[in-house]
Amino acid sequence: MELLALALAPGIAIIWFIYLRDKYDKEPFRALVKAFLLGMAVTLPAMILQWAGFTLLNHLMSATGWTYYIIFAFLVVALGEETCKYLMLRFYAFPRKFFNEPFDGIIYGVMVAMGFATVENIVYVVQRGYETGFLRMFLSVPAHATFGILMGYYVGLAKFTSRGHSVQLMVRGLLLAVFFHGLFDLFLFVQADSSITRNTSTSILFASAILSYLVAIRLSWKAIKMHQSLSKKYFNTTNNSA
Repeated sequence: MELLALALAPGIAIIWFIYLRDKYDKEPFRALVKAFLLGMAVTLPAMILQWAGFTLLNHLMSATGWTYYIIFAFLVVALGEETCKYLMLRFYAFPRKFFNEPFDGIIYGVMVAMGFATVENIVYVVQRGYETGFLRMFLSVPAHATFGILMGYYVGLAKFTSRGHSVQLMVRGLLLAVFFHGLFDLFLFVQADSSITRNTSTSILFASAILSYLVAIRLSWKAIKMHQSLSKKYFNTTNNSA
């Protein structure tokens, strides 16, 4: 029971933190819960995609070296997971009437991401214990939140722009999430491979993963502030014209 609480706590804390940043038009509770549950549900197809990609990659090349881990981190893990999360955001929240301000892209991006990260976290923490739980509380789960924020920022912009430009913005959001997810995972995967770390300091690799994580956090915070400002303008304009 304690392990389960440890696995659930970071996702709940992040959701509450982001929810409090939504200052102008709070989202329906049912819609938020559904987005979270869809994030949980999409872990299964993401696992299937990863298994297929992992099998194909190992069939095509030796499971070692930087090239292998670059392909695995970016194209197998990051692209598979972020695409699954993006589809939930795009086809559930984006078309709905309650998605009525730019900040909603961030809100629902985080809800989907935290649903996904919570399932992943439960599996890892139950299997590996408290040490993994505390490490993921400060790294992996918040990292998923930053990916959701960066993706959601562009999806939020896309909702309130022309149709042609909207597609470009959504693709940009997906690719940015994939980039930071892949970069974060890449250094951690390489760090765990002793055949590479003989010639490369594990501390440098871990520091590189943390650096990419901190950059993503900084960009996410800027995205939150920018969408709060945009949502305020949109909210005031809508109310004044009503």
